[in-house]
Amino acid sequence: MALLLDSIDLDEIRTAMDLGIFAGVTTNPKLLAEIPRSEHLERLGEIAQICPGSLYAQVDHGLADLMERQALTLREVAPGRTVIKVPASREGLVLVTRLRAHQVPVCVTAIFSPAQAAAAGAAGAQAVAVYVGRIDRAGQDGVQVVADCAAVLAAGGHQTRVLAASIPDPDRLIQVLKIPGVDVTIPASMIAALLDHAGTTQAIGDFDQAAKAAIALGTDGEHDSEAVLKMLEDDD
Repeated sequence: MALLLDSIDLDEIRTAMDLGIFAGVTTNPKLLAEIPRSEHLERLGEIAQICPGSLYAQVDHGLADLMERQALTLREVAPGRTVIKVPASREGLVLVTRLRAHQVPVCVTAIFSPAQAAAAGAAGAQAVAVYVGRIDRAGQDGVQVVADCAAVLAAGGHQTRVLAASIPDPDRLIQVLKIPGVDVTIPASMIAALLDHAGTTQAIGDFDQAAKAAIALGTDGEHDSEAVLKMLEDDD
């Protein structure tokens, strides 16, 4: 399982990379629409400098020839680390085959069904991005679709990874994380769901209190230790 950050915000990415838990960064046209189009390549380059892992960059949907040219340009943003995202369309699958000849890894995105995942796997995609939240809103179970995609890819003997995207809330995140071998991309706003817990906050507060009490008791090491242990008896 790999965790990726879904963001183009440089400050968010710097903070997230410092945690050491993210294998890369995913981007998409909706995120990049926050800045002028003329700055897209520059921003992707800045992200590549901050993030030492994979950088997922998406081509504009169109004819395969046009998407191929754009993909080869995007590849140079982070040579050897760029994963090109292509739409789950007929033209997108044509592009997967073409990019394989250039040894460019591809993630087929906007996957909504296991059948689409199977097709992408057969075409040689490195990954498929399944939109959990959008599938949920369409009246299906997005988490189950992620599991089904992983199952059909494994049954077909494909090495294609499943990337769960568009995670709507922390509960759905935990459900996805329970599926073996599935990668997950999340926005910075969901990092707290991975790291924060009221019990942890309380325990850290107790540790701090015990440490301060030990300092106040003086320099008698044995006496200090007994006092600290007594303060922490409730935690046993």
